[in-house]
Amino acid sequence: MIEVRAETAEILLSGIVGDGWDENPITQKGVAESLKSFGSSPVTVHINSPGGFADEGIAIYNTLKKHSGEVTTINDSLAASAASVIFLAGQNRLMADGSRVMIHRAMSFAMGNQDDFAKAIAALKAYDASLVDIYNRHMVEDPAEIERLMAAETWYNVEEAIASGLATGRVENGKKYKKPKNAFDSAAALLARQKMAQYAQHLTSNKR
Repeated sequence: MIEVRAETAEILLSGIVGDGWDENPITQKGVAESLKSFGSSPVTVHINSPGGFADEGIAIYNTLKKHSGEVTTINDSLAASAASVIFLAGQNRLMADGSRVMIHRAMSFAMGNQDDFAKAIAALKAYDASLVDIYNRHMVEDPAEIERLMAAETWYNVEEAIASGLATGRVENGKKYKKPKNAFDSAAALLARQKMAQYAQHLTSNKR
């Protein structure tokens, strides 16, 4: 399901990614139409989805990336499989309390002879390579490790998602909070700088 809240510049994505799963799927066409409501203004995209079609997830990721305004994605509860790719489209990627991200290898069904299965395996490898490429743009791990994590079907809680680079911060007390860009942006570092400045001033005064 896709819901647009124009008054708060929000898009809510809930349910399965891609046509054919239920009556109100999350689709690239629906997301593109929703974005038209905001022109070039910033938009916040809320996600709660177990995933679905990889192709649709990648298409939505690229659609959100093309939006001329700043995109913030918020994982309200679950961003798994194809939905984890959509989550990565935000410049700001925030985790709500208790939310989870899951990444895994692409999945498919195959029937036929060994040639048909060989083609299916080749296609799945191509999908995995595409997913690794997207994850690698955000995650701290190298491509080989990312592929291993996908093969293991890896689940991330809030802190783990932030540490991996999948998320940039968390939502605290209903307010958006971004992880500091570096250590010197934190309150603790600011306090340390103030203490250092006071100490330097004290040394200067004693030399007079």
